[in-house]
Amino acid sequence: MRQFRRFLRERSALAGGLFIALILLAALLGPLIDPTQPDVISHPLLGLPQPPSFAHWFGTDLLGRDEFVRTLYGARVSLLVGAAAMALSFTIGVLYGAIAGFAGGFVDSLMMRFVDAMLSFPTFFLLLIISALTNHFSLSIIIVIIGLTAWPGLARLVRAEVLSLRDRDFVEAARALGASPARLVTRHLIPNALAPVVVAAAFAIGDNILAESSLSFFGLGVQPPQASWGNMLQDALTPQAEAAPWMVLVPGLAIVATVLAFSLIADGIRVALDTSIGQQGAAETLEVEPPPSVMPSAARSA
Repeated sequence: MRQFRRFLRERSALAGGLFIALILLAALLGPLIDPTQPDVISHPLLGLPQPPSFAHWFGTDLLGRDEFVRTLYGARVSLLVGAAAMALSFTIGVLYGAIAGFAGGFVDSLMMRFVDAMLSFPTFFLLLIISALTNHFSLSIIIVIIGLTAWPGLARLVRAEVLSLRDRDFVEAARALGASPARLVTRHLIPNALAPVVVAAAFAIGDNILAESSLSFFGLGVQPPQASWGNMLQDALTPQAEAAPWMVLVPGLAIVATVLAFSLIADGIRVALDTSIGQQGAAETLEVEPPPSVMPSAARSA
């Protein structure tokens, strides 16, 4: 595919993709890399966090738990929440924005006022309120909470694209052939409006990882003893951990590197799609303008 080849030429995006592939593979193969369980407490090391060594690559925490193993299991949580919440918000945002843009008029105005109301609330504080009101802190609840608060921006993007597409010739042709409104939206408008949304979705994965880590850091996300990068940071904020900087650096760098990798991937996708669109537009211009050799003689003399 032409766009995929252009994406591979973006070295920063390729580096981000390789990093995500590596961390995903390490998270899935965690038990094979190190069979130690992330919640196993080493009683001889209680209160004595050990620095990185050959025995513990990333050191240990205050309970003697291996930070490397906990980082791998935390990667599972972060990547799962980031991808699943993005899929949920992507589905809602695309359908909502497409319906609003296609309907137009009063329906569009009413639907967009609801989106404006959603965007007017600070997302993180809204997540804190919803999480505080939820009694069961399961991964599925966290995914649903983040997914249900991350779709308005995607909806606005899709609506803008659909508004620019709904009066195009190919849509009018499909309507003249008897295509139903549902078919027009799902088969003609949405597929042609996804280019900027795919870029935003790649950015959204990183934002979702930050949201989950923040919730876990404040004790409203993944609950101990399950490992999460957010609650690993929370464990490091104790007076006893002041002499163990690796307890902060390991999960902190994992979050920063993963979010940065998804941002690089999103930038690579944007560049690949923009290049494709630009070249297609140039090709159409060349096709529309006839070469001088076939222009009428009167025009040439003029």
